[in-house]
Amino acid sequence: MATEHVNGNGTEEPMDTTSAVIHSENFQTLLDAGLPQKVAEKLDEIYVAGLVAHSDLDERAIEALKEFNEDGALAVLQQFKDSDLSHVQNKSAF
Repeated sequence: MATEHVNGNGTEEPMDTTSAVIHSENFQTLLDAGLPQKVAEKLDEIYVAGLVAHSDLDERAIEALKEFNEDGALAVLQQFKDSDLSHVQNKSAF
C-alpha cells in the first residue's frame, strides 16, 4: 500500500492556518486612539462578543488603558471580560 493513498487520494491540500478575525466597526478607532495592536484587538474582541459596546466606554476609559503597559492593559481587559457587568450601569467607571 503506497503511503500517498493511505489518507485519501494522494493529494494534500494545504491546511488553512489563518483564522479569520472579525473586527467591530470601531477597531480602527481604537488603533487611531493610540492603543497598542494587541490591546485594541482584546477590547474589540469584547465588543464583538457583545459584552460591552464602544458607546459604553468614554474617552477617559480609553485614555486609562493607554496609561498601562501592554501586559497591564491586557490583564485589565481580561478582568473586565471575566466580570459580570450586567448590573453595572457605568461601565467606564468599572
